Amino acid sequence: MKSLKILIFLFLFSNLIYAQNIPLLFEENFDANSNEWSVDDDYESETYIKDGFYYMYNKTASSYYIYWNSYDFEMNKNFTIEAKVELTYGKDDDYAGIIFCSDGVEDTYSFSLSDDGEYRIGITDDGDMEGDWIASQYVKLKGEPNFVKIEQIDNKLNYYINDNLIETKKYYGSFGNDFGFILSSSAKAKADYYKIYGTRPTINIVDNPIMNPKENLGAGINTKYEELHPVISPDGNTIFFVRDDYPFNIGNPDKNDIWVSNYNGVAWTKAYNIGRPINNDGNNAVIAITPDNNKLILKARYTAFGEELGSGFSYSTKNNDGTWSIPKNIDVDNYYNDGDYSSFAFSTDLQVLILDIERSDNTNGGNDLYVSFRNSDGTYTEPKNLGSVVNTPDDEGTPFLAADRRTLYFSSSGHTGYGSSDIFVTKRLDNTWTNWSTPLNLGPNINTSNWDAYFTLDASGEYAYLVSSANGYGSEDILRVKLQVELQPDPVVLIYGKVLDKNTNLPLSSDIKYDDFLTNEEIGVAISNGADGTYKIILPCGKKYGFFAQKTGYFALSDNIDLTNITQYTEIERNLYLIPIQQNNNNNPPADNKISLNNIFFKRGKAELLPSSFPELDRLVQMMNDNPNLKIEIQGHTNNVGDRQALLDLSMQRADIVKKYLVQKGISPGRITTVGFGPDQPIADNTTADGRTKNQRVEFIITNQ
Repeated sequence: MKSLKILIFLFLFSNLIYAQNIPLLFEENFDANSNEWSVDDDYESETYIKDGFYYMYNKTASSYYIYWNSYDFEMNKNFTIEAKVELTYGKDDDYAGIIFCSDGVEDTYSFSLSDDGEYRIGITDDGDMEGDWIASQYVKLKGEPNFVKIEQIDNKLNYYINDNLIETKKYYGSFGNDFGFILSSSAKAKADYYKIYGTRPTINIVDNPIMNPKENLGAGINTKYEELHPVISPDGNTIFFVRDDYPFNIGNPDKNDIWVSNYNGVAWTKAYNIGRPINNDGNNAVIAITPDNNKLILKARYTAFGEELGSGFSYSTKNNDGTWSIPKNIDVDNYYNDGDYSSFAFSTDLQVLILDIERSDNTNGGNDLYVSFRNSDGTYTEPKNLGSVVNTPDDEGTPFLAADRRTLYFSSSGHTGYGSSDIFVTKRLDNTWTNWSTPLNLGPNINTSNWDAYFTLDASGEYAYLVSSANGYGSEDILRVKLQVELQPDPVVLIYGKVLDKNTNLPLSSDIKYDDFLTNEEIGVAISNGADGTYKIILPCGKKYGFFAQKTGYFALSDNIDLTNITQYTEIERNLYLIPIQQNNNNNPPADNKISLNNIFFKRGKAELLPSSFPELDRLVQMMNDNPNLKIEIQGHTNNVGDRQALLDLSMQRADIVKKYLVQKGISPGRITTVGFGPDQPIADNTTADGRTKNQRVEFIITNQ
């Protein structure tokens, strides 16, 4: 007998030590809904929080109902789960209890107590609950709360009812990270709290986590309602976001409307509704805004009258008076979403679309991230899964692709984190878009024990904007945090300026196209503002680019820029000029009609075109095809370094090689004359390297239209 008492004492003492040493990881007392428990009322179920209790009502007549949340902890190590649940309404065989280590309804551990003094330790098999009901004197009847506890110690599950150990079962391992409550059909219950003690999982965290304080954007933006889906303009001065179930939404108060706020250098102004035609009776949201602030990409499709047409994508352009046009729809090949939720992100050049959707070809489970690419006709390719490094069996969402087109931020409930959804960062390693670095958690200052998502940056990468449900004006607020340099994306350059008529210096509305000098690949298209001609484009550092304005009836003076040696965010001003192709009926075009081909390049000292010249020459071919009566004279120029006659010969040879290219592209040789001026017509000082480069050029003049 003495030995038995010692064994009982050692067992109780070891469990006491275990209970004292294991940390409390999760605690929900239902004083507020900080952990995003389901609060809803529909034909199946009703849930709400009041006076520190979570109330549940299963309206279904034939099946149990599960109310769950998600939390990550080391479920292969010792843990304890505690809750207090009370069945408030039901028949003699109705029950309430808890679930744990579950994956939705299909794979669930449960511990339930019935109104007639029985308990069941259950486990589901494809949704069918298995387990016998057993009578116990420790079960309190309806109207009294029951304290239930499960301990997992060395792969054994100890089940307690009101501090009494009633059974020990084998632990088969976790199905998933869902936990919560279970309630029989037509029954009502309330829960007082839910706690988890255990070991925090190993979190892959960035080397230097963000430690700067998060700033709430203030009452001008955040309300007691939900503010979601922030999109910051690349210049950091305008923010678009949605308000959900907001009484002042102009379309349907129960849906999302887009709201806008501007930064005045000190604070964010009071947000205003963007209005019609963008906001309508559907769910409206901005996905992206182009660097020039002249085009919005929208999360919806519209009719020709601006009404709701269903899910998908569209774009709206800014009118000269500052209003927005009726959106035009964007097509994505074989686009569909089998899930209830979706979110999206575009690259700043609109060439890449990242999708957070659920599809039948999804082998990773839940919502996954996909990529789609822009076709030349403005449509997008069929979505392609980003792969298992990024996507997990749980949900990934709220993607944001930084301006460098390599750095991807997203939220996930599948990668190990601090709460129900954390924000992670990964880097694209090649051009397949399926090869990514290991996603890293942004750390406990960004990610909380609650729901964190919607991480977005301006072009400089200095500030990040995100949504959090912690310590705000309402259930979800928009916050801002300053990033240290090592956590910012790869640097980019913001090119800005005006598009102007070369002859009149008046502003023009036009497309701006930019391409990679090395590959001649078109990188993107922007639009200049018709009122003042302003434009903005963003280019990743480390490359050389060409860019030009394009408008019918004009020829562009192309520009180029070398960003290979720029290592930090930079803003550069460059005006772009368009020269009108004047239509007249005589052979005397204006004297000032000389057009420089800025993006023509030759091998050093030779009359041999480099491939980077081809896009510029192809534009000249297009102009001549569009104007079949036009004739031109191609003029070659050099600097003054070398023998004059040799330079004259070289300039003539270069003019001739340009003519040869045009003729090979189908232009009649009779429409082109050539001349070489050598060093005789400089436009800059030949004593400097920059001046000599400018003097070594090819120009053309229109001789007849």
